[in-house]
Amino acid sequence: MSATWPPLDAHAHIDTTIDPRELLGLRAVILAASRSLEESTRALSRQSGDLLTVWGVGVHPAVRASLEAYDEKEFSDLVKRTAYVGEIGLDGKVRSRLPRQREVLASVLGCLQRNPRLTSIHSYGATAEVVDELERTPIRGAILHWWLGEPTLTDKAVKLGAYFSVNAASVRRTETIEAIPLDRLLIETDHPDGNRVGPRPYQPGNVAAVESTLARTHAMSPTELRARTWKNLATLVEATDTSGLLPPRVRAIVSEAM
Repeated sequence: MSATWPPLDAHAHIDTTIDPRELLGLRAVILAASRSLEESTRALSRQSGDLLTVWGVGVHPAVRASLEAYDEKEFSDLVKRTAYVGEIGLDGKVRSRLPRQREVLASVLGCLQRNPRLTSIHSYGATAEVVDELERTPIRGAILHWWLGEPTLTDKAVKLGAYFSVNAASVRRTETIEAIPLDRLLIETDHPDGNRVGPRPYQPGNVAAVESTLARTHAMSPTELRARTWKNLATLVEATDTSGLLPPRVRAIVSEAM
């Protein structure tokens, strides 16, 4: 593996109108999550022009309008155009909306069983419910984003094949972080919500502080930790057979990490 790797941000939200030069200037590979199918359509329309950004298809469970506008065929058609799905899942803040959230998630997971993708999954306030859904409808490529589950639940998710992406906010929960196996670990910013603490600039791709914290946890250097996360992503890409859907420059980096 290469001695130097670009930062890898497994989950960030980015304005779909941002200038491609600004994204390239971040010098980081970013998996850009979408909150609705409408936003996903805009995001994927620019995929060929962004060299280091992988735009995703998402239906955010906390956005009521996104849930109501969800269409299974539209989602399925959009998924064919990208390696990345995000953000999907369940959100327990408003329990009365969980039935619709479960309905949408079941549809999405069914589609992803047929078309595996790198899949970033929201589980705030519903960690056990999300793991239950993954047990009911297993998929390849599941990444539990901003994971806050208890160690026993983490272990169950690991056995289901899940990976985990952590950020500057979640990394402070030592018990949760220590339960995540190193070979299932990815790093995210969840910009602009998950990177409001720690060193500036608060921007997508700025994962250095989280890398340093996790490197200490695993008794390794930040460079070694970053290489490990790239290896983990490469393993996921291979498991989901999504290499051909990645931007060419990202595909080349992933290939070197395999």
